[in-house]
Amino acid sequence: TLCHSADNAICDSCASSCATWNGLSRFGREVVKRMNEAGILVDVSHISDKSFFDVVDLSTKPVVATHSCCRALASHPRNMTDEMIRCLASNGGVIQINFYPVFLSSDYKEKMPSYKRIGDHIDHVAQILGNVEHIGLGSDFDGIEITPDGMEDISKVHLVFEDLVSRGYSQEDIRKIA
Repeated sequence: TLCHSADNAICDSCASSCATWNGLSRFGREVVKRMNEAGILVDVSHISDKSFFDVVDLSTKPVVATHSCCRALASHPRNMTDEMIRCLASNGGVIQINFYPVFLSSDYKEKMPSYKRIGDHIDHVAQILGNVEHIGLGSDFDGIEITPDGMEDISKVHLVFEDLVSRGYSQEDIRKIA
């Protein structure tokens, strides 16, 4: 990924209160070009919206959001807007849904979301894109301290797939998402 919770020499973070570069820095543009040349995937999770659009405009290769959710379902700057998700898909990229309750639900503090909220985000992406070709799972188990109810660890991930079956997803769709 190009940054984490603060702006750096490459780009602005979604967590920053000010835009140091107003997107990618000059150095950041060079980093993305070199990553493309080296065959390294560019991860747009954690970067600001402006940085995201700079990356997809500049990258000659598909980019990924390895652990992000949908801003339409949970208003958090780490989440992607519908426009961003469409741009990511048109670039050939993938959004991998994060399991962190903060990104799954705007009201997580009042009520911890169920693991089924992961399916809500998958549904949302599938609805705006019309397919599951650009959806994956990016649990973030190595970086989150709390999990949705019923998704305490990786041994429970089968519940996500069972939920998707109950929503009408085919085995082929689930294979692609997995």
